[in-house]
Amino acid sequence: MRNGWWFDEGRRWGGALLTAALVACGGAAGPESLAPEAPGPELQTEAPALEAGAEDIRVQLEAIPGLTVLDDIWVNGFRFFTLDYEQPVDHLRPGGARFQQRMTLMHRSAAAPMVLDTEGATIFAEPVPSEPADLLQANQLTVEHRFFGTSRPQSLDWSKLNVWQAAADIHRVAQAFEPLYPGRWLSTGVFKGGTAALTHRFFFPDDVHATVPYSAHRSRGLRDERHVRFVRTQVGDAACREQLETVQRETLSRREALRPFLEALEAQGLTFEVLGADRALEFAVVELPFHFWEFYGFGWTCEDVPAADASDEELFAFLNFVSALDFAFSDQGLEEAAPGYYQSATQLGGPGYAEAHLRPLLRYPGEDVATRFPPSGVRKHYEPWTLAAAEVWTRYEAKRVLLVYGDLSPWSASAFDVSARKDSYRVIAGDSIGFYSTLSLLPEPQRGFLLGRLSEWAGVPVHLPDEQEAGKHPAAGAPLLKARRAR
Repeated sequence: MRNGWWFDEGRRWGGALLTAALVACGGAAGPESLAPEAPGPELQTEAPALEAGAEDIRVQLEAIPGLTVLDDIWVNGFRFFTLDYEQPVDHLRPGGARFQQRMTLMHRSAAAPMVLDTEGATIFAEPVPSEPADLLQANQLTVEHRFFGTSRPQSLDWSKLNVWQAAADIHRVAQAFEPLYPGRWLSTGVFKGGTAALTHRFFFPDDVHATVPYSAHRSRGLRDERHVRFVRTQVGDAACREQLETVQRETLSRREALRPFLEALEAQGLTFEVLGADRALEFAVVELPFHFWEFYGFGWTCEDVPAADASDEELFAFLNFVSALDFAFSDQGLEEAAPGYYQSATQLGGPGYAEAHLRPLLRYPGEDVATRFPPSGVRKHYEPWTLAAAEVWTRYEAKRVLLVYGDLSPWSASAFDVSARKDSYRVIAGDSIGFYSTLSLLPEPQRGFLLGRLSEWAGVPVHLPDEQEAGKHPAAGAPLLKARRAR
């Protein structure tokens, strides 16, 4: 159950940008073909000259009360700032405890639109634009989610980790930066960050003019059965689905043979005291098909699924690569992911995972649910009404929203919906998992229509890459890194 964990320092995903480019060009990329390092940003040694009479943007940023500039570099045609912004832990009591919320700013021009990128967890700290920012040549302000990464209050009051408090964080940020960027504001986000963009808009509809979330999801309950049906009967190729189930059964049948591989992880410093190594293995197996399709094409394809007679080493390597047993289910990974598990257990809910076909082999059936995970000793009461109200608002009232999904993504089973009468649209792209670059790769006339709406909402033209380059612009790989941190 991973609705908020993240990988340490991009351990396996350092080559994600290169992998995304290979996939976009038609190359299959399995675990062995991931590049060890991603190409770095193109740094500039000299800053462009300021326009006559223009005040330096850093001076303006430093004048914002509560904002601290931590870093400032020129890269790829824009100025990239790393920032901390002081926020109240409880927006209903702004005079109480405070914390520093991490943000990054990609500054192109004060006259350009602003894209507000809401993270669902730890911030993606590299200078890579989202697809809307790339298409619109816009500025981008990215905000880390409260309680994640460095944006943690000193004293964790878990009751203050809810969707309204998170939306209020974004509202204060928008208010603080709007005087510096008078152009049109849009918002975006991926996965849980996409849901955060919608809930922010639900509570504060006038902060931005339009919203473009990618794979935003609204789980109905702690185990949303829509995902079970989708993963078992609808997604991808039937033969591939059956092959994945065979791997699940084979892996569970070899628990004792796979124990040395778990012990090897422990020898590397990972511990499994919270779940126990055997339970961690079983949870990773149960979640395997969901995460396989969630990132299909970026790190693996059906050709990479092991055969039933694969060696123990091959089975474990595939399981660990796709389900990330080492980081997602170790004590270290669970600790980092605790805020996400808390949100899933209290408001966001989570996907259901198919277990019926594995029942004779399971030792912990029904236990892979958000309430089973950290933080321990904290009251967790599931409250569905806030997200239900946001879902109804999005469906019937939300104006200028473009929901982007892919037909291979399990999150499309819990997609939000909108009304075209409100100038809002939903696209489920074929043979796609719904990451950034999805809009650029749509077929015509669908692409032209949706990009036309995006251009009108932003008030500027769209800069579309050449067709052969559309899947290779920097935004194509960014969400993979982001999504591995924030499911």
